[in-house]
Amino acid sequence: MITPDQIRGRCHTLDQAVRRGGWPNLAQARGKVMFLMDQKQTGPIYLKGHPGLRGRILFTNATPGHPDAAFVEENEGRVATISSLVRQGYLIRTQADSDTVEARTNDTRRRDQALNSGAQIVSTDYPEFEAAKWSGYRVALPGGSPAGCNPVIGPPNCVNSLLEPKSKR
Repeated sequence: MITPDQIRGRCHTLDQAVRRGGWPNLAQARGKVMFLMDQKQTGPIYLKGHPGLRGRILFTNATPGHPDAAFVEENEGRVATISSLVRQGYLIRTQADSDTVEARTNDTRRRDQALNSGAQIVSTDYPEFEAAKWSGYRVALPGGSPAGCNPVIGPPNCVNSLLEPKSKR
């Protein structure tokens, strides 16, 4: 498991740690899980008594610059904003589609922007194996890989197919 305390390390806050490159690399993270909680609707209840997520196992969607900031949701998919946050060290979640809008017309613009933004997590209601019934709209990484090179911060010689073996369905 990857926890906020592990990422924070010797830094005073999570925000400091991620801006200094505190995330594990792929080899260090392989086989581990991390838990992300959407808590903005209910307020920072999970933070109460645990400033900066000290002693907690979940990362909360936070505001950049705040002590608990490591994971940020940028659901509207503004590419420049997402790319900037990724370069700063944050883990970003965005959406490829919402409320069946893109799926009903097979509009891939938002999906393509999300995949090119550098966001490490791209949510969809229409993964590769479950296309939209209206239009065939679907979301998948190039080449069908389960993981991909980050287009914003990945090394220039990164090859998607070398990150993970292609999944068999």
